[in-house]
Amino acid sequence: MVAVGAIIEHVPTGRILMMQRAATADFMPGMWEDLTGRMKQYEEPGDALRREIREETGLEIEVVKPIKIFHLFRGERTAQNELVGIVYWCTARSDRVTLSHEHDDYRWMLPHEALEIATDPGIRDDIEAFIAERGGSTR
Repeated sequence: MVAVGAIIEHVPTGRILMMQRAATADFMPGMWEDLTGRMKQYEEPGDALRREIREETGLEIEVVKPIKIFHLFRGERTAQNELVGIVYWCTARSDRVTLSHEHDDYRWMLPHEALEIATDPGIRDDIEAFIAERGGSTR
């Protein structure tokens, strides 16, 4: 599987979007995360990114740049659970989020606040990559 992810920055405030996975999710329920989603076959990464963000948040975004590549297994270490992904820095002018069934809650947070609630090392790495791209500023 190939996935795309996004750290979405609200331009007017400098806050980033953190999403809480649904309590009923089959993988890491209730965890706070940035946004990720799987690409469909033949889909371009940018198109997949915009589609996933629209589906899960209702936001329209601008892609700034890729900031990280990741590799993980969604559960057991099997070929069908293997995932490679690209995380992008994106910006949004609006902070009005419409949640899909995949998430129970969301928060716009300063990057250092997001690091406080991110328990997964991969999500923490995404936030830290974003902070580094912004020149090290966490506020």
